[in-house]
Amino acid sequence: MSLGVVVNPASRRAAAAMTALRAVAAETGWGEPMVHETAVDATGTGQARQCVRDGARRVVVVGGDGTTRAVAHGLAGSRVPMGIVPAGTANLYAHNLRLPLRDLTGAAWRALTGPARPADLGLARWRDEDGRWSREHPFLVMAGLGRDAETVARTSEEAKARVGWLAYFAPAGRAALRRPLPVRLSVDDGPERELAAWSVIAANCGVVRAGITIAHQARHDDGLLDLMEVTVRRPDQWLPLAAKGVLRLPGRVPGLRHEQAREVQVRLEQGTVAAQLDGDVVARVTALASRVEAGVLDVVGAVSTPG
Repeated sequence: MSLGVVVNPASRRAAAAMTALRAVAAETGWGEPMVHETAVDATGTGQARQCVRDGARRVVVVGGDGTTRAVAHGLAGSRVPMGIVPAGTANLYAHNLRLPLRDLTGAAWRALTGPARPADLGLARWRDEDGRWSREHPFLVMAGLGRDAETVARTSEEAKARVGWLAYFAPAGRAALRRPLPVRLSVDDGPERELAAWSVIAANCGVVRAGITIAHQARHDDGLLDLMEVTVRRPDQWLPLAAKGVLRLPGRVPGLRHEQAREVQVRLEQGTVAAQLDGDVVARVTALASRVEAGVLDVVGAVSTPG
């Protein structure tokens, strides 16, 4: 059996993950894998496609969310199963799939022996301040723009390394007091509408950092994006919204609107704002267009449940 591995050597647990993966591969009959390392200018898409060309029957990604979405992009439509050994910092997609996060050996066993199930891939492109649209970029958890992305952009790498997700608290507190952004939003083939939003997120999965649920109905395999419009206008509206996310409470709360779609486009009335994919800030934009490709991935070990 031919096994391909795409590993980000810069991931904090990459070396330990590869040791575990090689041991489990030998024990389960996969043998020595074909290993491709990522680089700053080659983040995993090309390596994944090379694995397919080389005849890999399964490809395992060892890294964080950035590497995982790049490999997923390379495997989309190939029907080659993708296993995941989470070795990054946040590992949001693996968390949503309920994969082992701390047990590298357990994650390797799941990646090499688990069944593969169809899953969706998100694709997003953005427009810069000069009016130029980017190419499409993959996402697996969410794509969004607004004050949430500004919060991520303003959180230092040093603070994240020192205290983890707690580093976001101070920037988030400051961002919560800022005014909503005037935007225009269109969904699928519907008309464009105006709103004032603190943030607009197209979610493929429901859970983000610190286990906070932003989209209770979101599923990684339903062929839909869950559009979350955060329209908080007063500071007192943040408490029920935060409680809904942290405690996973059902029902509606003021300042949050939800709908499902296959394509979403949001554009600012003026200026630029940060945009993010899977919690990673990618650019300052004037518009963001997101869509979903249903069932183009085969993901190993995924649990088909909401959030």
